[in-house]
Amino acid sequence: MAKKRKNENEFDVDEEIKRISKSIDIQIIKSENSYENLFNKLDDDIDKAISKKIKMFDESKDLTSKHIMTDYTDNALERYKRKLNKI
Repeated sequence: MAKKRKNENEFDVDEEIKRISKSIDIQIIKSENSYENLFNKLDDDIDKAISKKIKMFDESKDLTSKHIMTDYTDNALERYKRKLNKI
């Protein structure tokens, strides 16, 4: 540590470093808060995307089970074949 000098023309190095680094420390804290907010937003977006995918999977599973449970008669199959042939 540098000694404090009583002469007004001389300055204390430690005090000068503290004075200069104050604004840098403030900017560092602001940056940390900004990144933290971005990470929180990213976590929320990921959670929303996962929820959407789970919901889509459940809906798809419901459609598949409905399709399997549908009782197709020969008559219905013949109609579908005719429609496909027209296409």
